Amino acid sequence: MSKVNLFIILIIIALIISIVSFILESYPIFAASCTNAAKSKANNIVHEEVKNMMQNYKYDDLIDVEKDANGNIILIKANTLLINELISGMATNIQKKIDNMPTIMVYINYGSVSGVTILKNFGPKFDIELESAGSVEMRTISEFKSVGVNQTLHRIYLKINTEVNILTPFGTFAKKIDPEVLLTEAVIIGDVPQSYYNLEGLNKENAIEVVE
Repeated sequence: MSKVNLFIILIIIALIISIVSFILESYPIFAASCTNAAKSKANNIVHEEVKNMMQNYKYDDLIDVEKDANGNIILIKANTLLINELISGMATNIQKKIDNMPTIMVYINYGSVSGVTILKNFGPKFDIELESAGSVEMRTISEFKSVGVNQTLHRIYLKINTEVNILTPFGTFAKKIDPEVLLTEAVIIGDVPQSYYNLEGLNKENAIEVVE
């Protein structure tokens, strides 16, 4: 074997080793970029869906505050039928939108891998896809917060738990997504019972009382 051929073989081996090393070093960064992009897109879908669904409803549609003849609050009751209907519709739409989401462009940043700042805007780009890995689970969380004398801010959050599969040219991995979105809120005038309130569908285990 001539020295020229040996030199070429050594160069090829060195290139292969460099490429393999680069892939091994860059994959964690690439995976993190895919995860962040997937989480951002999925969160946008969730917030947009809640916004669209709730634009035709207000606090009084979901929650009934009953008072006695003296104006004292005696009951805070949730319209569980409507809330469950809304949640069911949101879950179905969110799952469909995730599955039908266009591909997301993600790239490997040479600067992040090599530590060379000048290379921060260089790197190969890849398309990734998302698909639902399971059903979208939702639950409501109720929060009471004092905002003044005889004034209580009541917020209802929607806690969403789902998992998406991230499909990349190098394989598929799953990511859990659990955003918390404000469903509705209102300021209640009057003393809210500290030891007794009835939120059907919003269990006390899921209720948060904030005292400032």
